[in-house]
Amino acid sequence: MKFTLALGILCFSLNTNSQSIVGLWTVDQVTVGDEIMTPVAKWFNYKDDNTYTAGNGWLQNDEGTWNLDLKKNEFLPISGNGADEFGAFASAIQQNNMTWKRMEEGMQVVVSLSRITKIPKSPKDNIVGNWNLTAAKKGDEDIIDSYAPEGENIFIRWTGTYRKSKPGEPRVNGYWNMHAHRPELHLINYDRNKEVEMYMVSFEENTLVLKSKEDVPTIYTYEKNQF
Repeated sequence: MKFTLALGILCFSLNTNSQSIVGLWTVDQVTVGDEIMTPVAKWFNYKDDNTYTAGNGWLQNDEGTWNLDLKKNEFLPISGNGADEFGAFASAIQQNNMTWKRMEEGMQVVVSLSRITKIPKSPKDNIVGNWNLTAAKKGDEDIIDSYAPEGENIFIRWTGTYRKSKPGEPRVNGYWNMHAHRPELHLINYDRNKEVEMYMVSFEENTLVLKSKEDVPTIYTYEKNQF
């Protein structure tokens, strides 16, 4: 399924004017058939000079121009990333909310958007930094004394690499990435014989929580090193 939000022809009612779409929008939910496939921190910025930009969090990954044809009831973003193969969305705008609908490969796609005032941050933006372990639990059991009695540090770099270290043990280095549709972190060791570590991610102020994807999850809590 090749769902491309930034592309396509969007059909608007005859009384739609260009100002109704000008501004910054975020994607609240995407359903494809019976599945929810909402991209993380997806945004679009439609400008009154008929250009637009789009991205996920602080990463801009599209730009182009748009044209509204009221006679044909068509709104056409023209992306620098290539043409859209699925055709027109049926679209409705109500003040600060917008909905797009169309069929893709036999499934109905519904996109719900709302106006925002600033580009949203994604988990990928928030997780970059130097983090010190403060707690570790396996289910209800406190395991920090057995897992990292002298502490653990994980340095997640904006370059897409990470370093995990414990006193007296070899450093672990590798690549990291975040799932496009949910806050799921993948840590990929340079040693490809090691399994990929996968965690669900959450934040609270300067605290990072990594929850392993197991029947009985291990939960690691980190605080950001402010230097």
